[in-house]
Amino acid sequence: MNNTDEYYVIHKKVLPDYFEKVIQIKDMVVGGENISDACKQVGLSRSTFYKYKDYVNRPSTKVGKRIILNFKVLDHPGSLSNILNEIAAQKANILAINQEVPIHNIAFITATVSILDMEMNIQELVGNLKNIKNVLDVTLLAVE
Repeated sequence: MNNTDEYYVIHKKVLPDYFEKVIQIKDMVVGGENISDACKQVGLSRSTFYKYKDYVNRPSTKVGKRIILNFKVLDHPGSLSNILNEIAAQKANILAINQEVPIHNIAFITATVSILDMEMNIQELVGNLKNIKNVLDVTLLAVE
């Protein structure tokens, strides 16, 4: 299963009302409200909010603001540079990057990427990154 199989666009009319309440609470928290008070005002339990908060988001008019990618890469000279060059070529920007010490000639890299100015969609970027020499796998961990 690829990452595009993990997401659906669904009209809110067919969803339980607590999904919309999760969005309301998230908006209230961004506005300065604390989570407990926001949950009480909206009428949703904190446990339900926490269960769904990372999975329910408003659609963006752009492709998003930031993504977090996880890479599994062969530890060869230039592997990381090739990844960074592809990200830059797509008008995306690395905000943070962490590379673990390679084990058995495989390095694991996590990158937070600003995609605000990117012209392609996230799935196309991930596909391009997967096609880079020495890149074994790319996983989309989070989208904002």
